[in-house]
Amino acid sequence: MRSFKIAAISLITMITTITFATGEKQPTPPSKSSNAEIQKTSADPIKEPAEFQKVVEEYKSYVAKIPAEVREEIITYRKEIAKINKEKRLLYKQLSQEAQNYLKTEQDYKKRLPLNRKSLINVETIGEKNDKK
Repeated sequence: MRSFKIAAISLITMITTITFATGEKQPTPPSKSSNAEIQKTSADPIKEPAEFQKVVEEYKSYVAKIPAEVREEIITYRKEIAKINKEKRLLYKQLSQEAQNYLKTEQDYKKRLPLNRKSLINVETIGEKNDKK
């Protein structure tokens, strides 16, 4: 199922890129009712090729009406995010193995206990303990 989603996203990206590169005009955008329908069913996976093709066509028509300036802005944004993520990976690799293991364990606990504040579970860091003395 995951590979199908990746393939679907790749196909849509490819179609979008080709559409922008050729400057191809698309049919009129879908009506507001179909936009609501897309939003309502977006969580449902696409199972049939005809349904998939329909969504691709709707997406192409939506993308065609996005101004070029907005597309360029989004491309720049995504490039900057990619740079930041690369820097994050490099920083993570510089951590000791013990620190990496701690972060993994901490993430597991955060998933199990969705708390936003450490104070709710009475966690003090080493610096906080030294400040109180």
